[in-house]
Amino acid sequence: MASPTKATKYLHGTKLELGLILLLSGFTCSSVGTATNPASGMAVNASGGVSFGNLFYSTWASFIAAMGALLSFLRTERGFDVSSELSSRGNRFRTWAILIVVTLIVMGSSASCYDAKCDELYNDIRPVKYCRRAAFGVSAGCIGCVASLAVVAMRLSCATMTLEGRANRTIFIIEGILSVVLFCIFGFAVAYLTSEKGPGAPLGNLYYSSWVAFALTFFVATSCFEEFQAAKSMILLGRQPPPQEEQYSDIEREALNSDANSIDERIPYDNDNASIAERGDSQAGQSSSASSGFSQRVTGSVGEVQIN
Repeated sequence: MASPTKATKYLHGTKLELGLILLLSGFTCSSVGTATNPASGMAVNASGGVSFGNLFYSTWASFIAAMGALLSFLRTERGFDVSSELSSRGNRFRTWAILIVVTLIVMGSSASCYDAKCDELYNDIRPVKYCRRAAFGVSAGCIGCVASLAVVAMRLSCATMTLEGRANRTIFIIEGILSVVLFCIFGFAVAYLTSEKGPGAPLGNLYYSSWVAFALTFFVATSCFEEFQAAKSMILLGRQPPPQEEQYSDIEREALNSDANSIDERIPYDNDNASIAERGDSQAGQSSSASSGFSQRVTGSVGEVQIN
């Protein structure tokens, strides 16, 4: 009998392993689509609610496991770590990427619910409210997917790490506007789709995905607002005028000069006092250089897209 080392050397890290992982990923993806389709009635009923929990959750678990195996193969055998690449660009960028997948699920689940109950070829009686809300779910998912994909594409292709140019500022403005719009859309979608007569009322793909999409858009909008506040604070600190010197009258100035001269006459100027003065000058120079460096940092960039 061949040893495990000899048996796995023809499979581990080879194209055959990659092909098997891709094959499993395709099978699990198709099983999720088939089992959770309201038209098939396998794991969910005609309304999209879960009717067979073991089949519903196990198909999703197998799909996640297959995706994990694919990402692990890319990281260990091809040196491409998807998680690290997403994390290096910031938490908000990773959230936008996840939002693409979630909004696709919202769109697909709404379309399946619409086909199951609102298709005129198979249903003589159409529930008007249900169909309108399912159509709205399709529209909301499509808008969210396109907007998220546009932000990810802009961040990948147009954003720069330098402070020159206005591309980063424009990307941040577009990102902030889209985050607020999507937050409003999915806030309304959660209330509209998961209500009593909505297609997302029963527990299923549409219920979970609509709530996850709402949570992700809330996180994105909050992150954009916090980044805007940080940039605003840095700009205000960088534009503060230097402190003005106090104005003294001639009599007060003469009194101060006389006091300073009397102090200088009482303290003999020797080598020790000279070294103390030199140290004081050097500390003052260091503090001035530190303050200038701080002002440069204050007027610099902030956030994931380096707005300035």
